[in-house]
Amino acid sequence: MIEWVLKIYPILGWAGSLVILVSSFIAAIAYRGKQGERYTISTHFVSELGEVGVSRLAWLFNGGLVVGSFIFFWMMPGVGLSLDNVWGYLGSVVGMIAAVGCLFVGVFPMNNIKPHIKAAMTYFRAGLATVLLFSIAILVQPADARVIPLYSLMIGGLAFAAYFSFLIYLGKATRQEDSSMLDTSSITNRPRFWWMPFLEWMVVIFTILWFLIISAAR
Repeated sequence: MIEWVLKIYPILGWAGSLVILVSSFIAAIAYRGKQGERYTISTHFVSELGEVGVSRLAWLFNGGLVVGSFIFFWMMPGVGLSLDNVWGYLGSVVGMIAAVGCLFVGVFPMNNIKPHIKAAMTYFRAGLATVLLFSIAILVQPADARVIPLYSLMIGGLAFAAYFSFLIYLGKATRQEDSSMLDTSSITNRPRFWWMPFLEWMVVIFTILWFLIISAAR
């Protein structure tokens, strides 16, 4: 069973990444906002692609997120087992929690904002911990039995920085506005460049790139 998990997890990493990337890309191309604007990663949050009644292909994005997250859920144990240390095992557990949070972001799109925000925050917090734990696990691998190369830590570091920056920025903005910045229902004028959605996209991009590197290195 363990050998099968070790063999299949790189395939799951590629499959989950491609499902989320392709569904997001197609939904973004078809997207037209409330003011008829096109989608850009510097002005729109990731979850706006799944906003029913606004995003034309919300069903595709939300479905892709559910399927991709489900695949990532089953990928996580393989990463931990391949690293074969306590940090890797902890990373697998927390990574599975992050995958469940991401899955429920698709189950509860922005139209159902309260459970959507809970699911999103579960993903972001657990995702931060997952990157940290797996990075430590990669760093402490025995030099003569290294499974995942150290260069993956460069992308892992960028992913960690993106998670950390996003959560700090979100916390400060939420305290100032006394409401979650993830709720875009009252937004009428968007800045030409908005750090919040841009950082959120950096989280997604670097996380998926990191998963692809981990999967390809196996």
